[in-house]
Amino acid sequence: MSVGEKNGRQVTHSAVLSLSEDQGSTLTLETLSLRGWKSDLITELNRSAVRKRLSIAMAGVACINLATFIICQAIYVPNGRADFRHPLLWLLELVAILAFLRKSLGRGWIRSSTAINLVAKLWTTFLILSFNLVTLNSLTGFGLAWYKPVWATLSTFLFASLAWVFSPWFFVPAVQMWATGLLMVNFPHWAFLIYGVSWWLALMGIAIDLRRIEPVGC
Repeated sequence: MSVGEKNGRQVTHSAVLSLSEDQGSTLTLETLSLRGWKSDLITELNRSAVRKRLSIAMAGVACINLATFIICQAIYVPNGRADFRHPLLWLLELVAILAFLRKSLGRGWIRSSTAINLVAKLWTTFLILSFNLVTLNSLTGFGLAWYKPVWATLSTFLFASLAWVFSPWFFVPAVQMWATGLLMVNFPHWAFLIYGVSWWLALMGIAIDLRRIEPVGC
């Protein structure tokens, strides 16, 4: 083996990737192999204290989100004007979800594993972008609520990102959200309900799958 090849292998295998700056959930990966990276993430998640309660957490979040969007649909008036009760509902939903996650997963759940910390950061980014769409729509006029189907596109991106990081099965809800966007465009007056039901189905599917594949000892 030549010196150049030997040095190249040493560089590849000595590369260190830290996925979290939090002291309690830092996972150091000494490989650039995507398969090994994913495997280490999932292994650490399965060993975390909150793993056995994740299915309950996902089911609870699904129901809170569905209830919020049912209310959004109930107060929706198809007159093209902004209803500032909707942002208030979304804020209350966020508070309710964070409170439920803390109760179901325990204090410090966001630092319980690198995988959960990563998902929480992706979710936070998703929420920021979703609210940004609503803000942009409000500044350009609410005659056409174009932010709603774009929400579905963001949801597709979120689930596709999870598919690359964790499992290809996340492409199933990703495709579902793509279809959800089409339904929201074709039935704009029912967009809130369509979006809420779609997210409920996606999260409940994840909850059922997490329950089904609980690691031994949970």
